[in-house]
Amino acid sequence: MSDHPVFRRPAGATDEEAREAALGPQLLIRLHAVLRGLRLYDSSNQVLKSQLQELWTILAGVSDDEVSLIGMGDHFYFNGVRLRAEATKVNLHRSLMAEFEVRAMSGLRLLPGLTASELETFLKLFVAARDGARGERLPEEARSLGVMHVVPVLTRDLGVQAEAEEEPEEQGAAGERQRARRVFWRAVHGMESLVARTAQTGRPALQAARRLVQPVVDSILKDEYSIVGLTALKDHDEYTYAHCVNVSVLSIGMGQAVGFPRPVLASLGVAALLHDLGKLAVPPEVLQKPGRLTTAEWKQIHRHPLEGVKMLCRLPGLSTLTLDAMRVAFQHHLQADRSGYPHVPGGSGQATLSRIVAAADFFDALTSHRPYRNRAFTTFEALRFLLGSERSHFDPAVVWTLVKTVGLYPAGSVLLTDSHHVVLSLSPNPKDLRRPHCRVLRRPDMRVLDLNSPEIWDPMPAREKVVQVLEPESLGIDVSALLAA
Repeated sequence: MSDHPVFRRPAGATDEEAREAALGPQLLIRLHAVLRGLRLYDSSNQVLKSQLQELWTILAGVSDDEVSLIGMGDHFYFNGVRLRAEATKVNLHRSLMAEFEVRAMSGLRLLPGLTASELETFLKLFVAARDGARGERLPEEARSLGVMHVVPVLTRDLGVQAEAEEEPEEQGAAGERQRARRVFWRAVHGMESLVARTAQTGRPALQAARRLVQPVVDSILKDEYSIVGLTALKDHDEYTYAHCVNVSVLSIGMGQAVGFPRPVLASLGVAALLHDLGKLAVPPEVLQKPGRLTTAEWKQIHRHPLEGVKMLCRLPGLSTLTLDAMRVAFQHHLQADRSGYPHVPGGSGQATLSRIVAAADFFDALTSHRPYRNRAFTTFEALRFLLGSERSHFDPAVVWTLVKTVGLYPAGSVLLTDSHHVVLSLSPNPKDLRRPHCRVLRRPDMRVLDLNSPEIWDPMPAREKVVQVLEPESLGIDVSALLAA
């Protein structure tokens, strides 16, 4: 990769705004890929080198003397040009926005004279800074390592300007979905920071978990179930963190269906968020093994509930919240009929919170991409398993609360109605489980709708009736991309 400075104005550039509008989306894609690569590989890895080179090539094509990438509201601004996300890239935009938010940053300024090695050094620092306190120290840390041409834009420094330029939030169902996405992605990236801290210290940050859960509780207590629909989004790179957030969201929704008061919902959400932390003690090669596990490897997997309890035991004091989290961590694979693990002779079965988390965990795990499965089950297939062959392992009352939370046609289900519309379920409708909030994919005249001009049913009209659940693959539908749009 060349180490010569970039940002010299190209000869003959006449339409800089159009150039930046074209290069901006490519820059976001490459920056997201590099940040992901830095988490997975060391500097000698050829894949990472290639990603850095592609990012550098894009920066070399920018026409301005200085490059700025600023996130405000739900949008990125590239040298002042607002970047509109294509329907299939909305998920990436939000994920990258959350990368900055979790570090208390709003963007970057890249100054003339920047070199490739300087950029790489800064991005390594960026990935290592996993929380707001460390993010706010980034400018000083960067300068200490000789990085003089990358300037982090801290959120505190944008101040009133960011608030003034942020677009007003939409009202109604569209505004609800907008708020839900913001809460969801902040929780996912906050969970990444929490996991990293737990891996370093050996004990979870309980207060940080509470801060992540409170906005989810707020959403569900307001009957804003769009956040439940986002649990159907599946991203291979975010699996570890998104799974924990998904289980927490589903568990809180189920607790709301039961009628738990707010303090119990908060405790349930935190316990669900931390239920799998014991997997930090399991070697990654075992967790990610694509083939059949050996007996010894299964023993390692079966120890993760106990390892989770051991981590929670390292917390100072013994609050009710800690006890709830310990109980859920230990019991979430026990199963209602005691056929799961760990094996506990005698004694009582699963506690109520553990039963809820167990069902939410099973449902989300079935619908997630895993190395040992050719494909994930659809949300509708997962619900059928819970209601069918797997029902003896779960409390029937808890399974019913899951149905009330996700609906009869969970988010991600592709449905054919009796009027011959093909629609995608976006989120449940608690007032009528048969009629979710939907996005129309195809009209009865076979016309496929433009991805960037969606028709939304909020919720499915009473005149419509679902006659069949379709397989997304048979129609060539990318469910995650559509859910993220």
